[in-house]
Amino acid sequence: MMQIIDRAQEEKIPPIFRLAFRPFFIGAAVYAVVSIALWGLLWAGTPQISQFMYSNPLWWHSHEMLFGFAGAVIVGFLLTAVQTWTGQIGVKGTKLAILFSLWLIARLGLMFAMPSYLWMVIDCAWIVMAMIFLAIPIIKVKQWRNMFFIPVLLMFTLLNVKYHLMVLKVIPFDLQATALATLTIIAAVVLVVGGRVIPFFTSRATQTAPIARIPQLEYAALIPIWIVLIFTILPVNVASSVLAATYLIAAMTNLVRMCGWRSYKTLSIPLLWSLHGAYLSMIIGLVWLGGSYVNNSMSPTIGIHFIAIGGIGSMILAMMARVSLGHTGRKLQTGKWMSVAFLSLFASLFARTLLVLFMPVAVVNAYVISAILWIVAFTIFTVVYFPILTQARADGHPG
Repeated sequence: MMQIIDRAQEEKIPPIFRLAFRPFFIGAAVYAVVSIALWGLLWAGTPQISQFMYSNPLWWHSHEMLFGFAGAVIVGFLLTAVQTWTGQIGVKGTKLAILFSLWLIARLGLMFAMPSYLWMVIDCAWIVMAMIFLAIPIIKVKQWRNMFFIPVLLMFTLLNVKYHLMVLKVIPFDLQATALATLTIIAAVVLVVGGRVIPFFTSRATQTAPIARIPQLEYAALIPIWIVLIFTILPVNVASSVLAATYLIAAMTNLVRMCGWRSYKTLSIPLLWSLHGAYLSMIIGLVWLGGSYVNNSMSPTIGIHFIAIGGIGSMILAMMARVSLGHTGRKLQTGKWMSVAFLSLFASLFARTLLVLFMPVAVVNAYVISAILWIVAFTIFTVVYFPILTQARADGHPG
């Protein structure tokens, strides 16, 4: 009887608001296309586009990629995963519609309005609201190991406040340090979540024995990235050699961690090699950033974009592709178009890093090529997954 009532109530909710991954994944994918199309047009020689960038194009690009795009996917993922972790019903219906609307209004405000405290409040409100929705089921079932995402989201919110206070000219404008701290938080979340799901997805999809997680190795892989985060957030000067060493230790321990994941068995499965490739990109980014502290010829922006496009962007695309299939009762298989999307995103990464590195005279062309390839990847995802994310589950179950 209970299930019939649940089903009846579920059917009153439009499918897109039945679980958090639905609106946030499609919203983030569309926004990935729109925001990078604007950014690409700016570099292609259309300076008037900057009027859609909240009075500061560089600020807007880094803020919207980190908070508008990556933040939306993280929130969509966590508010979906918490239902699986705790067995409690996830946020849906009106509450989810309000949460998503706040995110969307903030994106439009930061595109069409001028800097004001109103937009800061709206742009922080959706993250705080998500934090509350995430904390309630975790506290209810006393699942403390997943509570760690709450302080992470709190730090994310505080960095968002800092971003806004910078553009409002209340505090000194230190974009690189603030962007790096935010990027490091997202990278840490990717390393935590990736370390949990990639081995599991790999053993399932390749039909091999479960991949054992060695506790000492897990700590060795994750502690250095949290130390890096503390170094980037605290207002203290840390010696370049110490920063370099910490980044390199984080990279090496994660490479050792990844060596046990049977990457060689994933080459025929796009949903897997895309995840493994993203994780490897993250490691390369950490190595490069570490090197940039002791070698002036290594530009930190190359490392930042290895992490941002490869480690985070490609991980997001692969995770959205897999989670969207699994949570809508579909087979965990993608067609040729998604393979093109995954390859296009890795090509975007190489254009923004290797092309810039080896052809510095063509740096603006490299930015534009990278933007086009990114747009291709997320446009394909949007077209392929729009019906999946906006229609009821294929198996008739709620969610």
